[in-house]
Amino acid sequence: MLDVIIVGGSVAGLSAALVLGRARRRVIVFDTGTPCNRFSHASHGFFTQDGTAPTDLRATGLQQLQPYSTVEAQSVAVSVVESDVDGMRVRTADGITHSARTVLLAYGLSDQLPAVPQIERFWGTSVFHCPYCDGWEVRDQPVAVYGKGDDAFHKAMMVHNWTRDLVICSDGTADLSSEKRDLLARQGIQLLETPITTLEGSATLEAVRFDDGTRLARRAMFIQPVSTHQADFAQQLGCILGERGLVQIDLFGRTSVPHIYAAGDVANPLRSVAGAVAQGASAAAGINLDLIMEDFQ
Repeated sequence: MLDVIIVGGSVAGLSAALVLGRARRRVIVFDTGTPCNRFSHASHGFFTQDGTAPTDLRATGLQQLQPYSTVEAQSVAVSVVESDVDGMRVRTADGITHSARTVLLAYGLSDQLPAVPQIERFWGTSVFHCPYCDGWEVRDQPVAVYGKGDDAFHKAMMVHNWTRDLVICSDGTADLSSEKRDLLARQGIQLLETPITTLEGSATLEAVRFDDGTRLARRAMFIQPVSTHQADFAQQLGCILGERGLVQIDLFGRTSVPHIYAAGDVANPLRSVAGAVAQGASAAAGINLDLIMEDFQ
């Protein structure tokens, strides 16, 4: 029987696999190669790796697992995760069943973009969700924030730290109170409620086109996508979900269900590579400690 099965092989899963491999644990990582950040041109804010492409980070992570003979990575989807009398049982899409003492859920999130024509063309290159990740690259440039209500207001407050040339494009009624409209105006943040026709540009965003025929030159746009789990194993297993549907965990990645751990975007509201790496390492330490304690009972 394996010690750990890791469902998801992006940075959180690979970080955990590295720590577990060095702890001499028998591990399999299952991954489909579709991390949420695969659309990003670069990963920023990760110490020593600032500006590295996410695909390169993953490739390096897999390469650095090779010296650890007890760790295996397989490119196959997981179809079933369930409790077994001796631990956990995982079945993959190829019909093979694997047993392990514990499971780490690190399969990340999927982002649903707003229904704005052409937005997919610019996602990850000039349409972003995280100003910490991409704000520096568009500092002092003309930037738009897309959205309505408190989400748009909060995003604009954040992005304003990087550029003062900022416009909220609400694509219809903004759903903002008069007090918040006044706050935006005092900060020099313009609010446009005209419906959007399309986004324009070649390699990157160049302008927002509106239904009334007007055109707003912009070099980037920040949005708040609707994010959901890439799989529903946490829900099926009965893990408690908290704010924004994220899996509730302790500092060592333990969920509310014994033998089930979680790390990365499914459990962290601050979506970043650095945070996911740290959570993966913490979860691995928690798993290893719990297995040691079980063995000494």
